[in-house]
Amino acid sequence: MPKAKAVANKPEDAKDTTNIIVEFELFELPTAFHKAGLAGLVLLIESLKQRHQLDEESARYELTPTAGRFVFTKSLLQALMNDLYDAQTVEVKVKSKWQGATPVRMEEITEEIDGKSKKVKLFVYEQVQPKGNFFANVFEGEKEAWLKLWRDMIWNIPRGRPTTRIPFNNMAAGKPSGEGEAAWAALLKTEKTRAKNAFHTEKLSSALFPGAQAVNAEGIPFEGRAEQNLLLHFWPLTALLYVPQIVNRDGAVEFAGYTLAVPEVSDLPRFIEDYPRLLHNLKPDRRGYRPAGAVIDIAAEGALAFLDHLASITDGKVKTSGLRYSVKSVEYLHLVKEGNNIKTMAARRLASSKEMIQQYHELVTPHLESVRYRHPLFRRGLLLALLDNLEWHQPFSKILSTYDSTLFLRQPRKSEESDRKGPPQFANDAARKLRDVTRLFTQYLERMKSMPDAQKQATPLAVIVNRVVRNYIKARAKEKTQIDPEKYKSAEGKLDHGALPKEFNEAKQKLALGLMLEFRSRKEQAFVDHFASTFFSVTQRISDRDQLELADALTNPERSEDLKTLTLLSLSANS
Repeated sequence: MPKAKAVANKPEDAKDTTNIIVEFELFELPTAFHKAGLAGLVLLIESLKQRHQLDEESARYELTPTAGRFVFTKSLLQALMNDLYDAQTVEVKVKSKWQGATPVRMEEITEEIDGKSKKVKLFVYEQVQPKGNFFANVFEGEKEAWLKLWRDMIWNIPRGRPTTRIPFNNMAAGKPSGEGEAAWAALLKTEKTRAKNAFHTEKLSSALFPGAQAVNAEGIPFEGRAEQNLLLHFWPLTALLYVPQIVNRDGAVEFAGYTLAVPEVSDLPRFIEDYPRLLHNLKPDRRGYRPAGAVIDIAAEGALAFLDHLASITDGKVKTSGLRYSVKSVEYLHLVKEGNNIKTMAARRLASSKEMIQQYHELVTPHLESVRYRHPLFRRGLLLALLDNLEWHQPFSKILSTYDSTLFLRQPRKSEESDRKGPPQFANDAARKLRDVTRLFTQYLERMKSMPDAQKQATPLAVIVNRVVRNYIKARAKEKTQIDPEKYKSAEGKLDHGALPKEFNEAKQKLALGLMLEFRSRKEQAFVDHFASTFFSVTQRISDRDQLELADALTNPERSEDLKTLTLLSLSANS
């Protein structure tokens, strides 16, 4: 139980008449937000010391791995809240009027639109903006997009309603934050009730704890212990922020709200040591107006990315790191603002797991100067498989049946574009993954070549289906165009796709699209019958053992969905 104790200061101290000692035990704090807030409190104190705004005597605390003991004074709390809620008034230029606001002036600029110069009117408004002093020495210059992300999140999620922005408005107007006075009053009441062997509770605002309400559906008020509520001011300093990107059914990509990755701190000193390094290691690259490293494909990726960052700075190499568990888990919330309401779209806790972090790291590690898998829908499928402990292809069943089929077909590149420089294509990622599966199995066979065939693992179904589909599409495209792809092999004996005539590639694409529409509309026996009659209408060279594996997939109802998904992925990869 957090303990509070009041001690009188020396008479000559004119500013603070009382010290209040509060002890927090990590494992007694109710949520990850409280634990992250405790770490944020320590980090803010240290930041103020480094900026010479606090000295050692005025900010005293002691830490153990699982607890913190703080000596609070009124002036210390005021200094903390003033810095946390520091704000400034800035000018914002927009192309459309803000409802209910009066612009300070209007400006006119000239823009190039469709190759023509056009005059555009801008409305200039004054807006209060959180400063984020804690991040100032980290997110400057090239990393300013990270600070903008933090400011936008504060203004849209915990402070999404105008009435919750009063602490920032006061600071922007040159007044002290009222949060310091309120926090001190709450600690004084806590001390009085503690003397009576009780504890003091106060209402919990959604400005401090996302999802909190005045009362819940059963009429029970949201309240928390006052000294624990204090910690909730500081969690925004230690939560990493991400922006989920949503792919619409027509393939358009847009950002959807914010994902908060909140660490459940389990070792305070280690976290206090590691977290500043984590912030410094965030990359400056941008995707639009957001940091590229903050853009994720599913909400849960925020938790994975946090753990991956922490593992990387802890040991430098995830593959060999014995992850130091300064966090027990990461809690993530995907929050979207609609009007004045904040909706929770997803929430979950992800435990620290060395194996999962390593697999995630390999999934997103840059490969040949590019992200290994580039298309957001393909990465989404692989991430869902990782999180739900599924076979890599299984989450694609829903993806392939939901979106427009043309999204999964290979589009011709411009002559100057390479696979890495052109726009992301689902088909390229599907082909890359199937090549990886084939390569790994080939390496396995090489290692086990002295073993009898009966004792070797069966060929992965993905490899068999991909060969069957590729052979069919190549044979039918050759038949339709009278172009023999064997004439376009490189010196190493590999097919030179770039040298193939345009007509051949267009025939492949048309075949793949037609087959994809046919196969994804069929289920169970109708799919099996169509698979057999289609792909075995051309000569297929398959070993006896692989024939048995494919026959089992065709006749076993429990494998029919896997077979269908792999067929659609192979059609995409070979389009």
